[in-house]
Amino acid sequence: MGPTAGSRLRDAIEKARNSRVFRHYEHVRDLVLTMMDDAAGYASSTYWQQEVEGFDYLFDASPLVIAKLREHGYHLTGLRPYEYREHHADYARRFASKLRRLKDVDPTGLFVPESPALGGFGHRIDGQLVNLDTLRFYECLIALDRAGVLGHLRRSGRHRVLEIGAGYGGFAYQLKTLFPNITYTIVDLPPTLLFSATYLKATFPDARMRCYGEVANDALFDDLDAVDFLFLPAHAFSRLPIPNAELAVNLASFQEMTTAQVAEYVQTLADSGCLQLYSLNRDRSRYNPELSTVTEIIETRYRVERLEVLDVPYTVLVSRPGKPPDVSSADYRHLIGRL
Repeated sequence: MGPTAGSRLRDAIEKARNSRVFRHYEHVRDLVLTMMDDAAGYASSTYWQQEVEGFDYLFDASPLVIAKLREHGYHLTGLRPYEYREHHADYARRFASKLRRLKDVDPTGLFVPESPALGGFGHRIDGQLVNLDTLRFYECLIALDRAGVLGHLRRSGRHRVLEIGAGYGGFAYQLKTLFPNITYTIVDLPPTLLFSATYLKATFPDARMRCYGEVANDALFDDLDAVDFLFLPAHAFSRLPIPNAELAVNLASFQEMTTAQVAEYVQTLADSGCLQLYSLNRDRSRYNPELSTVTEIIETRYRVERLEVLDVPYTVLVSRPGKPPDVSSADYRHLIGRL
């Protein structure tokens, strides 16, 4: 007689509890709680205050919850694993069609599938996991390549990329997979860093990581090029001596901030000497009355160019024949700003 279902589950719990990822989660959680104390008085947008309140349970998560942390990323991207289970396999054709369209305009082979780490999910296409996040990140990589940005990252030597609002860390995973010679800085609301710092430890177990609060502030950037991932809280960003980066990235979170917050990020990046700023955002979200437009704020310090990849936004899997592309302010725009 083999092991029972109960014994298998107990073994899984014990294995997850003793895993390096769970120990890292506990370490990051303690740092994030201290960051939240440090952030007293910092006001995020109303939109994000409500979003963050939705996943406070993750600060007291069991080992098995952390072992499937990716499944809880719906708080950040809206994607749920239920939509990708086998009984929804008929929808995989749409994802495969969109993937083919993107590969047709990608001459350099930039596709990175969803990682199975921490419960990664997606339709299985040619043996690889693909979901809407996967396709969104792939489209962003193609846009960056068209802008000439990735050519710089292909050169030998160490490169620096900074992402504002990295969510669960999915785009960081893709870019770091393609370009291991990157020092990747993530700036986010402290509770969200709990996702990205845990996820990236699971996908890059040997990566050298540094978190705000682990060392004194004046030592955060020491020997930065020897670090793979650096995690900084949003409230401290403008008061830290941010080193220059070749590229800063924001995917779908500028649209959810206030005008003052986006302006502060843009000013701080430009003052630090960040050469290029890439944005995939709606110019103005209809759910956010606290923002003017993303484009005009970036244009205060950067020369902005709009990039085209496909004739539909990333949220649309199949375009309708004869329908013109949507260029309204509600559309997601690929923008590259050059200092």
